[in-house]
Amino acid sequence: MSESEPVHIEYADETELLTEFRNYMSDPDTREKAAHYLLNSLIDESILGIVFEVHHAYKTGSVAAIEGQPEDPKSYTIVDMPDMDVFGSTNSKKAIDCSCPNCNRIVAASRFAPHLEKCMGMGRNSSRIASRRIANTRDGGNYFGADEDDEDDADWSGEKRKKKIAPVRTNGSKKNGKTS
Repeated sequence: MSESEPVHIEYADETELLTEFRNYMSDPDTREKAAHYLLNSLIDESILGIVFEVHHAYKTGSVAAIEGQPEDPKSYTIVDMPDMDVFGSTNSKKAIDCSCPNCNRIVAASRFAPHLEKCMGMGRNSSRIASRRIANTRDGGNYFGADEDDEDDADWSGEKRKKKIAPVRTNGSKKNGKTS
């Protein structure tokens, strides 16, 4: 097929289109031209797409957000010195010790608060221990030195009373069977 022949855009049916395609592809020169045209079109579209994206990024100012700040190459150098890790930090992981103001013992910083709580007799367990000590001293004799008459006091009860909680009804009915 020569370049002077007109190209038909509309075809009567599919067979007419296929016959013209086979005529074009039967010539080796036409196949080579078509392959080059296709390859050049793909390359042009790819390059043009990248160029438009870069141009748009520079014009809108978003290239700085995409690229970010340049990195310092010295921050990633490996250090090979004694008593240092590969990043240049020292290997000292020595625990910090504290001195207890009550008993003057040396205690690790991570255990200082629990030690001080026990040492000074404060906290949850200390009140339980103190209650036991008071109860033990009452068994041996009266703590106040007088007879106790607290057993029949109306305002104090040794046991706590539980409140009755009404069961939750899930079917929507009330206690007497009526619905709202």
